[in-house]
Amino acid sequence: MVINGKKEGFDKVILATGGSPKLQGLQWLVDTGHGIENPVPSLYTFNIPNENITTLSGAVAANARVRIMGEKLENTGPLLITHWGFSGPGVLKLSAFGARVLAEKNYQFSVAVSWVANANEEGLRKAISNQKEKFGKQQLSTFRLEGLPKKIWWYLLDKLELPHDKRWLDLSKKEINKLVNVLLNDEYKVSGKTTFKEEFVTCGGVSLSDVKVQTMESKVVPNLYFAGELLDIDGVTGGFNFQAAWTTGFIAGKLA
Repeated sequence: MVINGKKEGFDKVILATGGSPKLQGLQWLVDTGHGIENPVPSLYTFNIPNENITTLSGAVAANARVRIMGEKLENTGPLLITHWGFSGPGVLKLSAFGARVLAEKNYQFSVAVSWVANANEEGLRKAISNQKEKFGKQQLSTFRLEGLPKKIWWYLLDKLELPHDKRWLDLSKKEINKLVNVLLNDEYKVSGKTTFKEEFVTCGGVSLSDVKVQTMESKVVPNLYFAGELLDIDGVTGGFNFQAAWTTGFIAGKLA
């Protein structure tokens, strides 16, 4: 190893350099014979540049379900609307689950949002029917499902071109169908993700098949150890990636 222009030798070396967003950044490990799982970004937000829902920046749907259309990928959790798109645990976890699939799509895809994840079509129709029966003379703007902020509800009314001052008893069957559909399957076109270097984690890195996980020592180069995001380890949001870095660092440091 060259340090300050001088070649130095060590009995053991621990690498904890962090992940690289591109394969070229790990070429030096490829040159030593290590297998590398192609790195792609993970834990990032969804950009929705052509949707005016971004005007609701700061609003949070406490329990939303987000589904990648055309894929078996979905996640439930808080959904935060930002000035560029969707964020929050519900989206960040989904980006981790689908890191490779979404990279292959070049971050161009559609999502379907269920604004109240614990509701189903039958339950929503019943809630709307009760509202119409008991509070028929009230305006649509007064209604709000649990966990759904009023300004998101108002936005959905505008999206369906339903006047806020329209009375519940004046709702037609067709309008009720539209309300149920937008609450359960509200579609948005995603075009891009968090800008470069703002992703939280890299999916990919040194293949675990080349590492003795009991010690973090390389199977390819003796006395070389790995720790942290340099390894092909990544998890969802919630501190799991920190824990992985601390644990692998502790094991490598202790046994090396």
